[in-house]
Amino acid sequence: MNTKLHQCQCLIAAAGLSSRMGQWKAMLPFGESDQTILDCSIANALNCVSRVILVTGYRGDELFERYKSNKRIQIVHNPDYKKGLFSSLQSGIQQAASDYLFITHGDMPLIPEEVFINLFANRGDDIVFPVYQEKSGHPVLLNRRYYQHILNAPSESRMKSLLTALPHRFISVNTHSIHLDIDTPQQYQYLCNKPL
Repeated sequence: MNTKLHQCQCLIAAAGLSSRMGQWKAMLPFGESDQTILDCSIANALNCVSRVILVTGYRGDELFERYKSNKRIQIVHNPDYKKGLFSSLQSGIQQAASDYLFITHGDMPLIPEEVFINLFANRGDDIVFPVYQEKSGHPVLLNRRYYQHILNAPSESRMKSLLTALPHRFISVNTHSIHLDIDTPQQYQYLCNKPL
């Protein structure tokens, strides 16, 4: 873990049905040995932050069994996960205890440590987005002053629209991995064939 970020947490949403993938993507093989997509996404965050808040929903019992022994992973089950992503983000933010919180997704297994470090180095009283080639991505870094604003928002809200209506900045990074999520079989095959 990067000691500079030891007071920071990361919320990872992994509650969805994977409907566009056609099969549950969280536990699909990815990377080396017996790792999965979600394993890699969590490991990348834990290289930098003190704790991951993992929000589960669909097949949450399986994820609980897989990660329950890791004391640096706080598992939060969202019983309302079918309402959409924003409800899962609200469930996770309720458990956030750090002054700053990264938010990302469980299907983004290639975000490098440098992105987390760069965003944290640029932290402030606003919200920080990473940008590559004029397109923002994940993770997003929140200041705790905005946690309650998100918790008070309607459950049908869209996170990006909500956050960009608040004070925010865009920080340039040098990798397109901030855009690389896995929603379809084609995306999965593409990322599996990329050099890791």
